[in-house]
Amino acid sequence: MNPKLALILAAALFVLSPLAAWLYHSGYIGEQGVTIDGKNNGELIHPARPLETIVLQDLSGKKISRDAFLGLWTLVEIADKPCAEDCMKNVYKMRQIRLALGKDAYRVQRMVLSEEFTDMEKIMHDNPGTLFYRLVAESKTMLERFPDYIDGNISPISNRVYVIDPQGNLMMRYPHDMNPSLVLKDLRQLLKATWIRPKTDGTAVKTAVTPAANEE
Repeated sequence: MNPKLALILAAALFVLSPLAAWLYHSGYIGEQGVTIDGKNNGELIHPARPLETIVLQDLSGKKISRDAFLGLWTLVEIADKPCAEDCMKNVYKMRQIRLALGKDAYRVQRMVLSEEFTDMEKIMHDNPGTLFYRLVAESKTMLERFPDYIDGNISPISNRVYVIDPQGNLMMRYPHDMNPSLVLKDLRQLLKATWIRPKTDGTAVKTAVTPAANEE
């Protein structure tokens, strides 16, 4: 084969493979979503479910919209009561998973969603960079996109960790007793496969996203 042609084909394969993997994960192509090596440890939500309407509040009462999910991979813990034992364990695990990503850690954020937050000083102190948002009445539209959600009752979807992709799609979930090493393996595969990083307007770009301030 002509060496020049071989180089062109190799370059095309390098560019198109991550894109194909991204489309596969997002449910645009293929019949069954998998991570790039052919298997995943979490339960894949396929096709991915767009979280088109998101309304949350931060702890000061400020409105948080869908923009908070765009551009970064998001690990989400949902608590059906103040963040207690299982929730705190998962918050710690999410932090350790992110730190273990090393140079790619800036591409992942951690988030806890709950209807009620009390006595949060210690958990916030021990887990800097974790985002804590309050679920409000308007959050129902978003919650309805989560598998097993029961109208008005978030218990069936609580104490799990979910993965939301940089385009705001719910795409994977883990049980309350998740093994952080398996989550880490999945995330590494996803980060390796997806070089597309969207702007806040949803259009794809190849530039890096600035990490959140003080996030560890």
